[in-house]
Amino acid sequence: MLHWMQVWKHMHDMTGVQIEKRAVMEVICYFEEQLNMVIKQSAKELDKLNELYGIQGLKQKQRIDRDCVREAIKTINNNGYPFLSGRTGGMIQKVKKVSKKHSHENTEVA
Repeated sequence: MLHWMQVWKHMHDMTGVQIEKRAVMEVICYFEEQLNMVIKQSAKELDKLNELYGIQGLKQKQRIDRDCVREAIKTINNNGYPFLSGRTGGMIQKVKKVSKKHSHENTEVA
């Protein structure tokens, strides 16, 4: 999808050093994988949105829009974990509480 010459030129302009074509191809492969993940997740976000629209009796969306893509990027960057705490509907994180006991070494009264 991405043309290697454009990526090479951008990398060269930003760094000012010579860039191997294999390095450019590695960057392109990485970003194409990321792009594919965003596209797939955007479709899932559209489905979630349409479910909510269906519950509310609203007309369903037919296109992936800007908001779907934004939510997809957020979801991917958070590894599927919601921003909300456990009390507000997010995932509950188990926190280990450490209780400190008083030291008995310096308990003498002078």
